[in-house]
Amino acid sequence: MIILIDAYNFIKSISAHKFVDDRVIQGWIATFQSYMKLRGNKVILVFDAGPSFYQTRAVLGGVEILYAGHSQTADDLIKIWLERSLGQDILLVTSDRQIRDFGLNLGVVSISSQDFYKVFRSVMEQEEVAQQKFTQTLHKTKVDHGRQDHDLDALMEQASRQLVAGQCKNEYAEPARVRDSAKMSKQDRQLMKKIDKI
Repeated sequence: MIILIDAYNFIKSISAHKFVDDRVIQGWIATFQSYMKLRGNKVILVFDAGPSFYQTRAVLGGVEILYAGHSQTADDLIKIWLERSLGQDILLVTSDRQIRDFGLNLGVVSISSQDFYKVFRSVMEQEEVAQQKFTQTLHKTKVDHGRQDHDLDALMEQASRQLVAGQCKNEYAEPARVRDSAKMSKQDRQLMKKIDKI
């Protein structure tokens, strides 16, 4: 899945700062790099302005960063990107109603910045707890003559990860928007599928 984020909208929606400095941006880029390693989803951050008059693109640790430049806005760039990416598995993250409606008209599922942050934070916390439990449960096994049996170790590691992941999944509540699936609208069902992939 591709998570397309209206970056300034996201950062400003979840923080008390009206001005977003480079340190905050770099912190979020690092956070999304860690997330991508854990979950495998592609993250694209779209910013207004940037280092050039024209649109620029950078990739840092797998996170794609698009700057709109001075000739257009991030909103314009997001709309162009969505039109060019029809049919792909995309989750649009923005609280901008106009962009969300534009995405909806193209069949793109969107989530508000605040709701995405809640789900994202929960996922990252679950991953951290799972990693801690995994570290506590993983034990090396040795066979005769002190040689390590790498196949057995790999099998045990895989089983431990699955066991811990299952336990952690059951320990956390579902996101706030979860309702009886028979009563959910088509849009809400699509959003729930995307949330499960986050």
